Amino acid sequence: MSLAKWIQPYQDYLEFDWLATNPNPKAIGYVDEHLGLIEWSNLWSNANAMELLKKNMVHIDWKQICLNPHPDALGLIRAHHEYYIEKWNKKHRRIPYDMMLSWDNLSQNPGAVEFLKDYPVNILWRIQQPPYDPREDDYDYPGNPYFERLVPDYEINWSYLSQNPSDSAIDMLLQHPKMIDWSYLSSNTNMRAIELLSENVDKIDWYWASANPSAMDLIEANLDRVDWRQLCKNKNAVELLAEHTIEIDWPYLCANPNAIGLLEQYMSKIDWRWLCKNPNGGPLLEKNIEKEFEKMDWRWLSANPCIWE
Repeated sequence: MSLAKWIQPYQDYLEFDWLATNPNPKAIGYVDEHLGLIEWSNLWSNANAMELLKKNMVHIDWKQICLNPHPDALGLIRAHHEYYIEKWNKKHRRIPYDMMLSWDNLSQNPGAVEFLKDYPVNILWRIQQPPYDPREDDYDYPGNPYFERLVPDYEINWSYLSQNPSDSAIDMLLQHPKMIDWSYLSSNTNMRAIELLSENVDKIDWYWASANPSAMDLIEANLDRVDWRQLCKNKNAVELLAEHTIEIDWPYLCANPNAIGLLEQYMSKIDWRWLCKNPNGGPLLEKNIEKEFEKMDWRWLSANPCIWE
């Protein structure tokens, strides 16, 4: 669970807020050794960190954990929600504002769809206890401004659900076709979503579809509609891009995990900052990190799984 040798001389430049989001399981041991430096809210969405998180429940961020697809995270979410429902039903105890779950985040979570089927609306939303306002005891107190600033987040977000790649999400969308957000669905990688897009080509948002690695057949059949800049993000479009190099947006291509071979043919075009996002960029970064040091993005590099050996 150690950093790759090429990054070790530069480890002081790594940013722990971003390390907490690193999808490489090897990152968790390193994070565990530096708990005092991390941003806990970032870690709660990391499925690889579940064992570490369960030992540090005092730091839980209930909105961020709603993005975590790990079964244990989903178990915590369900138990938490049902606990406060019971509290309200039996004792009319309000739920503290910082204990609220996020239905927006749950709608994006591939593992949370069954929970959303059971609880499509957060019935606790209107009974949450706002943060303490020092003016509450004033005789002319106008009311807690918390609720005036509160952004609604208490029911299924059908836009986010439309991009959710789980089969359960697709089932829900097919049961509620009028709720489909076709722009978001255009980025959905589930092949059942692609079939739905194929049957409704006029509704496709080509900006999002162009970056969808599952949509290559649709893309190749509609090249006149493609957003080439977005296409450069598409990991399955590298061969097509190699045939149309004049259309390439090189910064976006540098983050494409399947584009390393093409980038090696055009070294002068490499945007080193964007290459720091590329999970397969380790060998190129290793060879050039000293020369291109000033161009590195240490936030993106900290979140890149390639920095572990």
